[in-house]
Amino acid sequence: MSMNKREKLNYIAENYMRLMWHRAYQVTSDRHEAEDACQEAFIKIIRMIDDIEDVTELRAKALCCIIAKNTAIDMMRKTGRLTPTEDIYLDLESKDEVRETPESLAESAEGIEDIRKALGELSETYREVIELRCFYEFSAEKAGEILGISPNSVNIRLSRARKALKDILERQKKGERTEAYQYDGK
Repeated sequence: MSMNKREKLNYIAENYMRLMWHRAYQVTSDRHEAEDACQEAFIKIIRMIDDIEDVTELRAKALCCIIAKNTAIDMMRKTGRLTPTEDIYLDLESKDEVRETPESLAESAEGIEDIRKALGELSETYREVIELRCFYEFSAEKAGEILGISPNSVNIRLSRARKALKDILERQKKGERTEAYQYDGK
């Protein structure tokens, strides 16, 4: 589906803004601040609308929600309403070598399902970086801009996310119960 910029932005506003507001509200716990965060997030989306090929895809919806959440976090940090403890908690929302790589597993339908389940077990911090770098194919600089972190931090998180994903896939293969792989802030 080919849309021009205006159509893409209208689609996002009509279909994702309510969900974006809920994500921002989870961070701010204030209706008006959540609205402000959504407005700021929408401005960020306007600036990058050319990078989003198909706004009807689930990936575009996830990207909009990530931007809204991170914008709300940034607003809370600027006003000093986000304590260091809360800041760490927000990052936590939500280890053997593997013979098969995620790429090789993705070649089969069963592998795709395994990866989908494993991604669901990653912490939100790791999922976001994988979505931005691997699914959207954003550069480390662009992903860092969206997440509000340096490009180097993006690459570090991506490396850790891949290792965590391999760990989860190996445990699934062995039939072990896995728990959400948490971001440790390192």
